[in-house]
Amino acid sequence: MKITFPPDDISECGGWRNSRQYEALPIVFPTVTYLIMLWCVANHMIGFIHSNGDQEVFRAMQLKFGAMKILDPWGEPVWKYLSTCFIHDSSSLIHLLFNMMWLYLLGPLMERGIGSLKFLLFVVVTGCASSALQTSIEGAGVGFSGVVYAMVGFMWAAWPRWTGFLEKFRGSTVKFLLIWQVVCFIIPAMNVANTAHMSGLIFGGTIGLWACWGNVNGLKWMLTSIGILAVSVTVAFWSPWSILYNVRQWSQKANPTLEEMQEIRDWKLLLRQYYPDSK
Repeated sequence: MKITFPPDDISECGGWRNSRQYEALPIVFPTVTYLIMLWCVANHMIGFIHSNGDQEVFRAMQLKFGAMKILDPWGEPVWKYLSTCFIHDSSSLIHLLFNMMWLYLLGPLMERGIGSLKFLLFVVVTGCASSALQTSIEGAGVGFSGVVYAMVGFMWAAWPRWTGFLEKFRGSTVKFLLIWQVVCFIIPAMNVANTAHMSGLIFGGTIGLWACWGNVNGLKWMLTSIGILAVSVTVAFWSPWSILYNVRQWSQKANPTLEEMQEIRDWKLLLRQYYPDSK
């Protein structure tokens, strides 16, 4: 399949395969987008004000708001795979501002294009999936960037059907975020959730191709989307390649081996150090 980028000039959209002339999206108030932004900003500001500069207090507040425990993600309730997407790095505002900027730019376009209910479903599904895959492969994290990249993937794939996306979404948008992702790979010290980004981009893109081609012509994309979702659900409950998953499982065994018992002791010491309320 040939990879092409959306045009940077709206006047060019009519000449692309399967595209039509530019059609403006309906003017609909993007309720879901703004509610998500409000919650992300509100929980961050509440934590910041309440903690008074104490990072431990800030992180404890974020756990209450839905962040996952980095050291014990498989001991957390399943709904935290979604809620952790709305929590951002407590040590800097840049993480929050970067994600909210892209949500502000792209969220209203998607919501106006596919409708508020479908957009909400998209956020829930891609948020849970990217968070589960991130937790399984690299470890639990926080932030909305997995969903942002899923939106980019969707709009990149589906713009020929919703040419109104080109109101603010261009080929240069995709290229910038791809270059940014390459930078994130090159500089590991940035501590970015690369798996969430890439899984979000791929998952959002396959959903976009499915939406663009329809259930009949896009059957392979529909099946691919379902397959990615199935893998995401699986790793949310079963990730034997993760040491944290294994330690959690060993801690529940009746007769762990000596090696497993040592790993469990070290893990529990870390838990008590970073999460004093842990049992």
